[in-house]
Amino acid sequence: MKKIVLIVLLAFTGITMQAQAFGVKGGFNFSNLKGSGTEDFNVHTSFHVGVLYEIEVFDFFKVQPEILYSQQGAKTRTDDIKLNYFTVPVLAKLYITDGFNVQAGPQFSMLLNESDNFEAYKSETFDFGFTGGLEFFINKGLFVQARYYWGTTEVSGVRDIKNRVVQASLGYVF
Repeated sequence: MKKIVLIVLLAFTGITMQAQAFGVKGGFNFSNLKGSGTEDFNVHTSFHVGVLYEIEVFDFFKVQPEILYSQQGAKTRTDDIKLNYFTVPVLAKLYITDGFNVQAGPQFSMLLNESDNFEAYKSETFDFGFTGGLEFFINKGLFVQARYYWGTTEVSGVRDIKNRVVQASLGYVF
């Protein structure tokens, strides 16, 4: 009986391990700050990099938490505002085909540091919003991804300013 239980447990462990994947990704951010008094703000081009963990719920549905370093912000005529975040998006991924999915979910961010020229805005350390996008697998592990992040919390303690970010990523799932 012990051998049967052991064989069944090993079989389920193998299935579970195949239903999960670890990966890395990085890419470009095209960010801006929107809200009160941001009419002169322009797109700030920067980057993001991090790791992901894909968990298969069904063949066509997966959940993917990520841990990323993401530089966001905006440009003005005189300043380049940089807000460096530790971000954790948690995405629901619906596979339309084997190599293509749509994804959406919440994103939690913590401000690590900021450029000196943003200190007057009294930055908030926590940012929350929603992200959504598309992902296409070029081959078994290599993928490209496009996403939009819509911040819902104010990043400034003085003015109603929120993050908006378009991300273009390249990654690999092992």
